[in-house]
Amino acid sequence: MTQLLDRGLARGRSLPSVLDVPVLGRFLVWLRPDYAGLIGAVCFFCWSLTPTLLPRTWIYQAMVSGLTATIGYALGVLIGWLVRLVLRRARPELLTPSRRARLIAWWGVGVVAAVAIAWYLADNAAWQTQLRALMDVENPGPNHYLLILLVAGAIFVVFLALARLLRAASRRLRRFFARWVPPQVALVASVLCVGGLATWSWTGLLYPSLLDVANDAFAAVNMETEAGNNAPSSPTHSGGPGSLVTWDSLGRKGREFVSSGPTVDELTAFSGRPALDPVRAYVGMDSAETPAGLASLAVRELERAGGFDRDVLVVVTTTGTGWVDGAAADALEYLYNGDSAIVALQYSYLPSWISFVADQEQVQLAGRALFEAVQEAWLERPPDERPKLLVYGESLGAMGSASAFDSLDDLRSKVDGALWVGSPSRHALRRELTAERDDGSPARLPVVDGGAEVKFWGGWQEPLDLEFDDGPPVLFLQHASDPVTLWSWDLMFERPEWIDEEHGPDVLPSLDWYPFVTFWQVTADMALSATVPAGHGHNYGGELVDAWLAVAPPDDWPADRTEELRDMVHSFQDQKTGPFG
Repeated sequence: MTQLLDRGLARGRSLPSVLDVPVLGRFLVWLRPDYAGLIGAVCFFCWSLTPTLLPRTWIYQAMVSGLTATIGYALGVLIGWLVRLVLRRARPELLTPSRRARLIAWWGVGVVAAVAIAWYLADNAAWQTQLRALMDVENPGPNHYLLILLVAGAIFVVFLALARLLRAASRRLRRFFARWVPPQVALVASVLCVGGLATWSWTGLLYPSLLDVANDAFAAVNMETEAGNNAPSSPTHSGGPGSLVTWDSLGRKGREFVSSGPTVDELTAFSGRPALDPVRAYVGMDSAETPAGLASLAVRELERAGGFDRDVLVVVTTTGTGWVDGAAADALEYLYNGDSAIVALQYSYLPSWISFVADQEQVQLAGRALFEAVQEAWLERPPDERPKLLVYGESLGAMGSASAFDSLDDLRSKVDGALWVGSPSRHALRRELTAERDDGSPARLPVVDGGAEVKFWGGWQEPLDLEFDDGPPVLFLQHASDPVTLWSWDLMFERPEWIDEEHGPDVLPSLDWYPFVTFWQVTADMALSATVPAGHGHNYGGELVDAWLAVAPPDDWPADRTEELRDMVHSFQDQKTGPFG
């Protein structure tokens, strides 16, 4: 054991140990953290505890902290190697400090690291408390922070051990190649072999296998029916009497959509006038083999249910699993007293975050196919008999919905209004409009041509004049704290414009950007974005009432009922969201 420690210290990189347990001691010596790498790991770990968009559960914070600490360690190792390379030429004596100097350096970094981590954990608790108060979320107990330390440390050790195994494999290969080629060539060849094998293992084996597993798992979930969802008895809902599609074919989220929503009695009770039964047309992805086939079936189902005879018709591009936001559908149906139709189709089993990474083409194909099929049938009717034609999409669905149009002018020439909620930064039209925004307007809520045709609204916490000067109106609804709207690959290396702008009302002023770290923070925030109360994150509740009133106000809507409906939809949404974990 002593020999192992002395050998490690002689290299200037090993961690002093007073452990008498041989196995654990040998394991720690084998891991042998690099001094510069450890400094980098501590810095990135501390940065990962800085303010972010949403309150975070311990498991997501631990994952972010462990992963970013690993990245910091790798960068620290690289910087340390470069420094040693320079010193080897300029001041080689500095590369062989005394044993005492090395011990002092290690103990020094250990003490500084302990103090820094404790300080940042305390600060994390403070800003988490402040942010949870802003969003009316319950505070966690003290175990929250202990679990962060333990799990983040375990994740870091796993990645470090994996790196050690890869390095050991590279060294063995280098010695093997050195029998036949010069040492420099052997080094390059061993690194390329190990790096190539590791890359292939991920891209050619693990990644496709994980996608297959995810697809199979979510396909099985798609077959399930959530408790309380029963086949509709109304002929205006897909899966009900006379429907062209069966209840079982709709998928989990399709069955949820057509089995929910206000009834005729509930609509009549709210409005005080006789209501119609809203049309909800939906087609599951197992009903046809192509997006065009699904879209054609969806149009026939819409026609059967009488969707083209209603006052308003909304073409919805769903999220990855086929989900349609119940708050958006309910709000529209109450506003129009049931004289409405919504049509949607499912294109994937996978959740949006997987679809976004793995296959963005599917949502674009589905969004384009559905809108073009609906518009073609809509145009066949006399102009005075056509319903208002609207498009709607949320999250990944907003990006897919926009793919049906080449430009803003193309959009406004084909529809009577568009509402896109929580649009990703890769939403083509949103990106174009943000780049062309008026001087002085923020990137988060850009103003385009004075807001005459297009508006960006931050929700009920950021009041805005939602009157459009020139229709058809186009409205982007996106919370300041919605990570879905702010996430991009560029966050790894590039400081975004919205960081330096005035932050929204539910975003802490101390939020800042750190390379690599902010990317993983916002990525983790996306996983939790729908679990916060309505009005924050990616949870849009009663605000959708105001959004629909801005995009397609019904002729006979009493303005004094807006707040009542807004509160009612908010209540529905909070009940579905449940408490934050």
